[in-house]
Amino acid sequence: MKQVSESVGAYYHHYPRIAVAVGAYHEGKNNAMIAGWHTPLSFNPPLFGVSLSPRRFTYKMIVESGEFTVNFLPASAAGLIAALGGSKGAAVDKFAAFNVARDIPLKTNAPVLADAYAAYECKLLEDRQFGDHQLLVGEVVAVHSLAEAFTAEETIDLKSITPAFYMGNDKYITKFKAAIETLERHKFGQPGVL
Repeated sequence: MKQVSESVGAYYHHYPRIAVAVGAYHEGKNNAMIAGWHTPLSFNPPLFGVSLSPRRFTYKMIVESGEFTVNFLPASAAGLIAALGGSKGAAVDKFAAFNVARDIPLKTNAPVLADAYAAYECKLLEDRQFGDHQLLVGEVVAVHSLAEAFTAEETIDLKSITPAFYMGNDKYITKFKAAIETLERHKFGQPGVL
């Protein structure tokens, strides 16, 4: 039986979500934090948004530098995800403390994590408050991707990569057996209606 309430409770109903490392660089310092709230916003121009608390050190670095990265990490990097998510960037140099390897960014100074199967380099376009979080909208100016992690159609190949799915409350899906089925919209929807 479904429960009905005006309270959202722990607010984990919309999980699992792919966990990403949001990277920033400012005044000689790299930092990265783990975020579950992120989304594509536009194809043209390519815009991507991340929702961060304004109390986060990474948020402050992004606003001051005007750029950030979004690093999509595999489940095999669960230890790195826990380390980045469980440490405060204002107190520790996460890249030195956890020996985080980086790739060379193309258009920004923000860190691209070598463990990422894909990463977006973004220039900050907008910083807008929504409740207790800030939506940072970035224009994707460069994309890094591991060729073998994607199919010819550029969708993730779950036979090669298992994304790190965050369940909320420090819980992750690190192993799962995926079954992919193509359901063509025109076969299931009403013809001529989109």
